[in-house]
Amino acid sequence: MSKTKDWSKTKVYPDLPSFFVESVTFDESTAGAGLVITDSGKRLKYSKTARPPTPSSKSQRFCLPMVFGTNGFISGRHYWEVEVGLRNDWDIGVALETVDRSQSTVNKDRGFYFLGKSGFDYEVRDTACEVLHLSPRPRHVGVYLDYEAGRVSFFDVTQKLHIYSFLQEHFTGKLFPYFYLYSGTKRSEPLLLLSIL
Repeated sequence: MSKTKDWSKTKVYPDLPSFFVESVTFDESTAGAGLVITDSGKRLKYSKTARPPTPSSKSQRFCLPMVFGTNGFISGRHYWEVEVGLRNDWDIGVALETVDRSQSTVNKDRGFYFLGKSGFDYEVRDTACEVLHLSPRPRHVGVYLDYEAGRVSFFDVTQKLHIYSFLQEHFTGKLFPYFYLYSGTKRSEPLLLLSIL
């Protein structure tokens, strides 16, 4: 299990920006109920009044407000950043292309590797659900995938802290950037995919 620590001591950090950055966008064709994608695929918002998907497009869409990124990975190292702000209900990470998109239970055993926030609690679902007590709360999260090493890591970009890593996983299929976003109120803050220079 990986604990929060100084990012400068995490060996993947120095090379991430220059070598492994991906330009990730939200994939409209996989977007589940309530999700609205704008700004050339870089902005994701939840809306209770969003128009439901057409019947012909439902086969590859998630039933819940989840969405994939447009490009999947079967090898290599990849990094992207997401602005999560202070909103309360989200997941970001990666998931296998073959996950059951009609399911409501998401965890590592079902092909989802993610950092999530539910209310005021941050969590990961490794072999069990683990609550993370993060202070200050990360507003800008980096996601790092090393396919061959079986690693998915999350970073607080602003504080330069390592948050959590799934380690020594055995990936056997294509992995896509994965996102979940929900709001029970009228005001819904978006998730933003950031451009990294």
